[in-house]
Amino acid sequence: MKVVREDLEGTQVQRLVVIDPGRTNHYEQEVVGYLCPECAQADETLEQIWHDEDCRLAGEHGRDHYDELEPTNDVRPVPELQPDHPVTIVEYGETEGRLGEGEVGFHEGEVVAFLCECGASDEDLFEIVHDECCELAGQHGRRTSAEDFSAVPPDSLLEGS
Repeated sequence: MKVVREDLEGTQVQRLVVIDPGRTNHYEQEVVGYLCPECAQADETLEQIWHDEDCRLAGEHGRDHYDELEPTNDVRPVPELQPDHPVTIVEYGETEGRLGEGEVGFHEGEVVAFLCECGASDEDLFEIVHDECCELAGQHGRRTSAEDFSAVPPDSLLEGS
């Protein structure tokens, strides 16, 4: 899936809008997430973005503090990379020109988020907080090493790129 970002009135955060759904069940012009142009943090809703500590928008969008997320499992290989649980890679759909001071620019094909079939997304696959109805619920915040990630071929596990 490929997206571009569009401005939202009243905030610096931008929405991610599908321009090429690829092999996913999403549609052109569908909003699939939100992204901060300063710290490049993304999530499926505006209220759930966890800005970097040094971002000017840290603490906005209904969050005065950030919960401490701790892994709740130690399963190998990583649950998000199971072949029976596809995750969509969200890529940027065009290369941007010059941007304003402090804004992050993207190139066509650059990965900006990951989207679980439960609808939850994040800029980091292993930080997705899955919905309760998802079989991966409660397995958020998992950290992994490069060896864990490369143990399973990503081409057989991820779709929509």
